[in-house]
Amino acid sequence: MPAGKAPKRARQEGPESGGDRIGALPDEILRHVLSFLPAQQAVQTCVLARRWRHLWKSATGLRIVGADGEAPVPFKKKAREFVDSLLLLRGSSPLETFELRVAGSAVDVRRVRLWVRYAVEFKVQVLRLSFLGNTYARMRPEDPPLTSKYLTKLELCGVAFNGDFLDLSRCPALQDLEIEGCSFVVAGRISSQSLKRLRITRPVFNRSSRTRIHAPNLTMLHLQVSYGKTPVLEGMPLLISALVAILGKSDCCSRSNYGDCGDESCENCMPNDTSPVLLHGLSQAKNLVLGAKDDTYIFRRDLKCCPTFTRLKSLLLNETCCVPDIQVLARILEHSPVLEELYLILIYKMQMQELNVIMKGRFSPKELPPIISAHLKSVVVRCGAVDERVIQVLKFLSELNISFSFTEEKLKAEG
Repeated sequence: MPAGKAPKRARQEGPESGGDRIGALPDEILRHVLSFLPAQQAVQTCVLARRWRHLWKSATGLRIVGADGEAPVPFKKKAREFVDSLLLLRGSSPLETFELRVAGSAVDVRRVRLWVRYAVEFKVQVLRLSFLGNTYARMRPEDPPLTSKYLTKLELCGVAFNGDFLDLSRCPALQDLEIEGCSFVVAGRISSQSLKRLRITRPVFNRSSRTRIHAPNLTMLHLQVSYGKTPVLEGMPLLISALVAILGKSDCCSRSNYGDCGDESCENCMPNDTSPVLLHGLSQAKNLVLGAKDDTYIFRRDLKCCPTFTRLKSLLLNETCCVPDIQVLARILEHSPVLEELYLILIYKMQMQELNVIMKGRFSPKELPPIISAHLKSVVVRCGAVDERVIQVLKFLSELNISFSFTEEKLKAEG
């Protein structure tokens, strides 16, 4: 039977005759459908009919996940032997996606590397690895970087990286990288010339040194820093949108607003670290969201040598970027010559997690001072209640000839 065609009987008893509708589909579509099933279920289709006996072997994707398609598989002997046999029997059909979602107190990283090597050998384009046990899947120092000419998307969860794995120069087609709940403690650098979109959530960075991110062709960045030193963003001239949230406490010092208290024993300051951390890499973004917890000094520190945000059209800041040091907001506005939209989210720990008040700025572009973008069209302030710190921000904006009208609207704050 020619490749890609359904059996003659299946075609005769197609959808219009109420026959086998799935059987009427070409083999190439069935292989694609099988790629969405957990691997255990895909293999079980071999008992449906003679035609299905070997279809699973050429499915375009493999998903080693729980029976419900979402939960992880316990990394036990039975599961390991199943995957070993699966790959052995499957043969050399090309892969589009390979997903491994496992849980366990001790993951055999060497075995996983063999499975990944198989996927890479057969031209996998999307690779997803999730380790959801109580400990990280720790890479060995000698484990080499990932190498693939075909990989376009990589998703990682629960991995403790070694020093070299995130050198992605050997993956020239890679455009999407998502990292969740991973350890960068010994990973000094993320490097990729091809990367377009980068998302890092719930990371653990080193507390005494900064990971560097080198991705000059990045267009989208989503970075949440929950533990350890904020990473250094190197130049990103093509950046369109970025969200950076500093949620941890490592870049905080009660004795210094800028991270240079002078005490060499201070774990939070880095006195000899004077180069830009975030804002230099973000300076070419068109849409920017910045947020931090109280006392985080990293934005204030970078603003000592504030870059010019030459393409910035939309800016959203949380309260830490506005108060108590209003100069953070002032310097960013002074260095954003084409800004069109400004959003300020002012909500504090003592308030309910609801943004009940919306204040919309009223102003004439002709009456704005020269330091403010003549392109400014919208200024919006959201808060839970109008307290002294909100009044401080409104007073500053009124000095720029921006007044406000109030409306009531209940909006749940995220995070």
